[in-house]
Amino acid sequence: MDFFKGVTGLYFALGVLASALVLEAIMPWRRGVKISLARWVRNASMSFYGFILLGLLPLLSSYGAAVIAEVRGIGLFNQISTPFWATALTAVIAFDLVAYGVHRALHKWYFLWRTHRTHHGDAHIDATTSLRFHPFEALLRSVIDLPVVFLLGLPEEAIVVNFVVLSVINTFTHTNIALAPSVERVASRILVTPHIPRLHHSAAPEYLDTNLGTIFSVRDQMFSTFTPSDRLRRDEIFGIEGPEAIMPDSFANLALDPFRKPGHAAIPKPAPRDAGP
Repeated sequence: MDFFKGVTGLYFALGVLASALVLEAIMPWRRGVKISLARWVRNASMSFYGFILLGLLPLLSSYGAAVIAEVRGIGLFNQISTPFWATALTAVIAFDLVAYGVHRALHKWYFLWRTHRTHHGDAHIDATTSLRFHPFEALLRSVIDLPVVFLLGLPEEAIVVNFVVLSVINTFTHTNIALAPSVERVASRILVTPHIPRLHHSAAPEYLDTNLGTIFSVRDQMFSTFTPSDRLRRDEIFGIEGPEAIMPDSFANLALDPFRKPGHAAIPKPAPRDAGP
């Protein structure tokens, strides 16, 4: 399969982004938001740099690892005969579980938070927010995914399926679209819906370490990090406030953000509750 050769994968990602932006115009959740082309370009540049970095280091990509695993017969699915749908489903579930664990780590340890802070610094949440990941974070996630590929012996086609599913879900869950309340309420019991990452991106610290799943919300429910989507307010403030805020939101500050440790720096945490009498 030639999906990752040339720029096919990039064209696909751009097509998903364009579709999401069209939906935002048709059925916006938050209306009247001023569209800033400069912000869109800044956010997109982060993923573009990530594409370049992983393109220069193909052996650190899941696809490259899958090629090596197949040639050398490494991993479970290279030892047994399994229908493609089973390997593809396993890839999606396994990578989603790993992504949840990595996301928790990015919020737990400050030296990792400094790479993830770039994503949370966006004061607006729309489809371009799904692109706003520092290339260092993209590299970290790719390296951590490698053992999964080798252990399971996932084929290249399963890696492509996971890329497609992840690209679509991650883009549309960050999109400024409005789902019917009944659909949002029912779907959020199993899947990540737009309100779930919106709460996660709230400037209110009590939501920062919740709703860490990418595809399945059941991860958060299993590990007690779930906040119901009905907590979201229409006037919710997004981004980071205090010394961790990225000011101004410029190309240079986004690119250099992992090297920044402001005074009184800390991962934003909610104030402790009063113990009461």
